[in-house]
This record gives sequence, structure tokens and C-alpha cells, in this order.
Amino acid sequence: MSEQFIKRLINNRIINVKDYIINNYVKLGLNEQTAMLLLHIYNFSEQGFEFLSINALKEKMSIDFIKCADLVFKLVQENLIAFEIKVDNGKTKEKYTLEPLYNKILDNLMNENNQIDQVNNDNVASDLVGLIENDFGRTLSSFEIQYISAWLNEYKYDFSLIKLAIKEAIFNKVYNLKYVDRILLNWQQSNINTVEKAMEYTKTFKRYENKTTTKNNNEQEEYVSWMR
Repeated sequence: MSEQFIKRLINNRIINVKDYIINNYVKLGLNEQTAMLLLHIYNFSEQGFEFLSINALKEKMSIDFIKCADLVFKLVQENLIAFEIKVDNGKTKEKYTLEPLYNKILDNLMNENNQIDQVNNDNVASDLVGLIENDFGRTLSSFEIQYISAWLNEYKYDFSLIKLAIKEAIFNKVYNLKYVDRILLNWQQSNINTVEKAMEYTKTFKRYENKTTTKNNNEQEEYVSWMR
């Protein structure tokens, strides 16, 4: 999921912020009491309150005014809420915003998403190493494994395309990953991003190559015949 997409989910309330706080308050650096306070602040925000009342908050909690104020300050320190100056009826007030909380949730979800992607890539890389070693009949070197890592993490090649490129290398009796890398690069430069396109491209190239080879052989035969 992209950062923009996750932020849309949060802003449109598709991601349940309350559930996220309850299930992940430790990740947010909170204990149970401060997490409960944050939930009440979120409820106030959902009800349209722009200004935070410590008195209104302490009525929701089993703590006194000073303790409640201290916990609000802790939420500011943890960068989960922030205050902005706003003039209301000629009076200067501090309007609170939960934008820092939403950004923290966004960062956490992005990190979790990246970790999942990394785990998936690690699994795919492991499968590829096993596949290639089996097909090549030998153990891959650390340098060759770096090729695989680059294909998945840097160039984002599709797993099926990588497997097809390996098959092409084996078909041509070339058992090294540098050759496979050149195939993948050639496909990328030709905007080939599906197995179907790659197979059609390969067939076209082979037809052209065979035609050129036949033509060259015929020319050579004519030349040799003429020399005689």
C-alpha cells in the first residue's frame, strides 16, 4: 500500500483509529492510562470540539486535574497531539489537532507494510536460489545471490519473468546469472513486463535470428561455390 493510499484510509475513517490505539498503544509509547486519555481526546475530536478542556477530560477519567494535564503534556511529548493558536471571539485559544497521531499511525503502517514486503521478498529470494541451484546443478556464490536480491528489491522484477529468463538461459545452455540479468534488462528496456509479452518477444527475436543465420549461411555457400 502506498503512503497516499494509507492516509486516505485514515482520513476517510476506513482505518479505525480507536481500534488502532487500543491494539497498538505500546507501539505509540503509551501505557493504558494515557491510551485511554487519547481515546477520549479522539472522541472529542470526532464530536467537533476544537479546544481541549482538561476539566472535561478529567470527568472522563479517574484522575485529578493536575494528573490529567500531565498526561496531556505527555501526549504532546510523544508527538501524538499538537496545539495551534486560534483567535475565537477576540480571544486567543490553543486549538488541538490529532494530525501528529494520524502521521504516527501512517508511519507505523508503512513500516509494517515494508516489513511484510521484505519478508515476502526474502521468501521469493530463497525459492529462486533453490530453483536456480537445482537447474544449474551447483551452489550459487554470494555474488550471484546479490543479483537475485537486486532483481527483487532494486529493480522489482516480477517473479514469473525471472523464472522465464532463467529458462531462456538454460535453453541457450548458458548457466550464469549475468546472462539472465542481461535478458531481464533487455526486457525492461523494451517495456516487457508480463510473461506473455516476454514469450512473444523471444519468439520474434528467435525467428529473426534464424532468418539472419540462414541468410548468412546461404551467402557463405554462394561465396565458397564461386571461389571454386
